[in-house]
Amino acid sequence: MKLPIIIASLLLFAVTCFAQPTGKEPFKQLQKQLATEKDLAKKADLLYQTAQYFLEKEEISKKQLDSAALLNSQLKNISRQADLKKYTALSMMLDGQIAIKKDNYKLAATLHGNALDYAHKYGLKREEAIIYRDAVNYMDDEHMPKKIEHLKKAISLYKEAGAVNDEAETLTELTELYFNASEYDSCTKYALQAIKIKKSIKRPDIYMDYAILAQNYWANGNQKDALACALEAEKIVENVNADAYWVSLTYNLLGVIYAHLKYDDKSIAYYKRAIALAKKSNDDYSAERIALNAAHSLSNKHKFAEAIDLLNGLGYYPGKDCSINCPAIYVLTYCGLKQYDKAKTYYEQLLKCDEGNYTSDSNPETMYFAIIRYLINTGQASKAYTYINKLKKLPTINNNLLDLRELEYNYFRADSATGNYLAALKHYRLSKSLNDSIINLKSRQQFNALQVKYETDKKDKNIKLLTEQGKLQEEKIRNATILRYVFIGSLALLVLFVGLLYNRSRLKQRANKKLELKQQQINEQNDQLKKLLTEKEWLLKEIHHRVKNNLQIVISLLNTQSAYLENKDALMAIQNSQHRMHAMSLIHQKLYQSSNLAAIDMAWYIYELVNYLKECFSADKKIGFKLDTDHVELDVTQAVPLGLILNEAISNAIKYAFITKDSGQITISLKNIEHDTYRLVIADDGVGLPEGFETQERESLGINLMIGLTDQLDGTLTFINNNGLTINILFTRKRQLTEAGVSATN
Repeated sequence: MKLPIIIASLLLFAVTCFAQPTGKEPFKQLQKQLATEKDLAKKADLLYQTAQYFLEKEEISKKQLDSAALLNSQLKNISRQADLKKYTALSMMLDGQIAIKKDNYKLAATLHGNALDYAHKYGLKREEAIIYRDAVNYMDDEHMPKKIEHLKKAISLYKEAGAVNDEAETLTELTELYFNASEYDSCTKYALQAIKIKKSIKRPDIYMDYAILAQNYWANGNQKDALACALEAEKIVENVNADAYWVSLTYNLLGVIYAHLKYDDKSIAYYKRAIALAKKSNDDYSAERIALNAAHSLSNKHKFAEAIDLLNGLGYYPGKDCSINCPAIYVLTYCGLKQYDKAKTYYEQLLKCDEGNYTSDSNPETMYFAIIRYLINTGQASKAYTYINKLKKLPTINNNLLDLRELEYNYFRADSATGNYLAALKHYRLSKSLNDSIINLKSRQQFNALQVKYETDKKDKNIKLLTEQGKLQEEKIRNATILRYVFIGSLALLVLFVGLLYNRSRLKQRANKKLELKQQQINEQNDQLKKLLTEKEWLLKEIHHRVKNNLQIVISLLNTQSAYLENKDALMAIQNSQHRMHAMSLIHQKLYQSSNLAAIDMAWYIYELVNYLKECFSADKKIGFKLDTDHVELDVTQAVPLGLILNEAISNAIKYAFITKDSGQITISLKNIEHDTYRLVIADDGVGLPEGFETQERESLGINLMIGLTDQLDGTLTFINNNGLTINILFTRKRQLTEAGVSATN
């Protein structure tokens, strides 16, 4: 079921809070500086900042407005007296702001226009840009094209004036406008420009642009780039003194992305971090919105009790208001618990809030999904079609593959419940098709690669930090040693006056202390090396685990694909590919489970592979297997080709060697015949190869694969066709790689 996406509203709130003016202490400092400043240009700047302090308040009293007007009047006088044209332009802009605070919008527009004309007349590019940018703050969304035009002019003027920081900040504001206007391509374009500039001047607030860009990509259906930008934003906010609202926003965004990718555990972890930050910043509105997302993810993980506790903590009760998000999550959670009597109260609340009575920050698609689930689960499927059709008309549904998949799945459930099985089958196929489009192996690998890259970067950074801390600690120890030597030397000089015996005793003590210090340093270095080695082994295990999982996913996908194929050759090709994938997967599984990360026990591997192939092929014929293998350990570069050769040879023997017989035997032998030379034999007592096989072109993929893999082993391959087929492979073990790997793990 769909998660309610509440990112956009949180972003707007965070931007507003980020731009709030300074608090009481900076204001007192401005007042103090104003009282003592003699330089007119500096005093004009202080007057401007102080007036701005009052005018940037969301709620301003008449007394504060009068103070701002008085300060602006002083600013005008000083600007005329000292011919400070830029402050004259800014004071004209403040006149417009004062008119806005007095709700005289017509006068404000005129005053802003006068200020722009003045700044343009005297070539005050930076001040003209400031006035354009200021005018945007007093336009509503109906004037979105005008707002965008003003910010573009401001950016151009800042660029001409060389005000790079102001240009970067305005680009960020422009990307926000384009995002709110759903103009995603333009949002991407200007966000990348902002990031480029902020990188060049090393601005720490670049995380804001990555967060906006991540939301923009997500809204545009680009999940991979959305996750990449969100992870980049997270990496930055954790290393700078970031605004708490933006950190909370970033964690919430990562929670939403991982929830849609079905990584509910990661999603819940990010939501909890976002909630904690929002509460710490007294942002109850954002905390409540994120808590709803977290409750939904908890419900998806069947952690219903925890989800209910989280919802109960929001203080919502039926009839409180028509914000439909909370009752919708209640309905979904109680339906998951099959407590339909408790769900009914919130279901009835949703019905009351329907027909557009819900609040503007609500998600109607979440409401309809909740109503539909309740109706189908309580045996009222025929009523569900009304809300399915309403859901279908929502523009957000038709622009989102995830929502379309859920829509088709709800159609399928409703049709199944009402007995319309043909329609149910049609909608089920559509739902399955959409699901296959959303979740495919390639995208999964891309998301996993992003996550691995992010975690690796984080690990490298931690290692670098530990190294720097180690160097600092060594420097401290070195300084301490020097001080200790000075002290001991001074003490030794004093002891010389006491006597020779005491001096010798002190020299001995100094030697012992020096040895102890060196031993301590050696122990610390050994502990650090052990820690680094443990981390390396963990990373190698994680890599083998991921490779094994990815191969298993490929096997599962091939198995799924085979269900839609009727061509026997195609089915055979897919099955052969599955066996080859499994042969490689066994190697990585063993490396992940074993304490030895460098070598594979081939006796174990052959036994596991034979059992797997026996299960995969038909048991109509009684085929026995005789295994005779030495204890041989190979590194992964030789184990993989050898495993694939075994897979091909055994599979071919099972399928073709006993066509005319009801039973037979396959013998597999791996022996050490010399110091580093080994012989692999796969023999059967079947029909053998046809006459003239050696002279024919070998078009068989299996034979060609065995020949190619033998070349990888630097070995030789021979076929003996006598009372069946015997395949001999002679190769040399690469002892250097194996021993190096073994020594690394010990």
